Amino acid sequence: MEYEITPEQKSFFDKNGYLILRNILSKDQAKDLQRWAQEVHDLPRTEETPWMPYEEINASGKRVLCRTENYANYHQDFNRLLRGPRLLSILGQLADEEMLLFKEKINYKLAGSGGFAPHIDSTAYTHVKNIKHLTILLAVDASNMANGGLEVVEGSHVMDVPIDRSDNCIEKSWVGKQTWVPVELEAGELLIFGSYLAHRSGANTSSSDRKAIYATYNCKSEGDLHDEYYEDRAKLWPPTHKRVQGQRYEEGSLRYGFGSPMLSVDMGKQFVA
Repeated sequence: MEYEITPEQKSFFDKNGYLILRNILSKDQAKDLQRWAQEVHDLPRTEETPWMPYEEINASGKRVLCRTENYANYHQDFNRLLRGPRLLSILGQLADEEMLLFKEKINYKLAGSGGFAPHIDSTAYTHVKNIKHLTILLAVDASNMANGGLEVVEGSHVMDVPIDRSDNCIEKSWVGKQTWVPVELEAGELLIFGSYLAHRSGANTSSSDRKAIYATYNCKSEGDLHDEYYEDRAKLWPPTHKRVQGQRYEEGSLRYGFGSPMLSVDMGKQFVA
C-alpha cells in the first residue's frame, strides 16, 4: 500500500532537510522487522558470503559486530520491504521522481558501542556519480539520546557545510556553532533525510542494545547503481573478516569508514567521535 505525503510534510522536508513518519509499520510489522534484523545479524561470515559485516571495538575493548551491508539481495523479506511500493512511494513524492535502492545497512549499536562523528553522507558517494540521495532510518528498536540516537542540524542541507578533508567529517568549528536537534524514534518509525544533511550520533551509554536500518536511494533516472557501489566497497573497504593481514585500507577508510566506529578495529581501541 502506498503512503500519501501531505503538503505540510513536503514543505517541512524541503525546509528542514528531514521528515519523521511515525505510522509506517504496525506493531506486528515492527516485530517482524526485529526478527529479520536479527536474522541478518546472525548470517554466517565466510570468504564466499556476499553480504558485508563490519566490526568495531566497544568500550570494554571487545570486538563486536557493528554493521551489516549489502543484504537486501539475499534476504527476501528485506528485499520486499526496501524495494517495495510503500517506501518507494514515500521517497518518490519527496524527490519528485522515482527512486531505486542504492545501498542498505543495519547498524547494531550494542550497549557500550561507539558513536558517529558529525558528517554528511554525500562525501561517501561521489565516486559512483555526483548525485543527490535520500536515506531512510527505520528504527528496529527505540532510538533516543541515551542509546546513541541521531541528531541533525535543521536546514543544513542548503548550507555550505565545511568538510575537513583529513577525515571527511565536518569541521569542528562549524559543529560547535550549530543547534543539534535530537531525532527520537520508537520501533517501526521512519526518518527520511538527504545526503547533505548534517547529522551525528553519540555512543550507546545505556544497558540495552539497539538496531537501526539505514537504506539510501538514488533517482531512477540515474540508473541502478546498487551493485556497482558494493563492488567498489568490497575492494576498498572489505568486511572485517575478509581483510588481508598487513594490508592497509586508507582509501576505503576515508571513503567508507569516516567518522564511524568501524575505524576502531584499525586503531585498536574505541573510536571517540
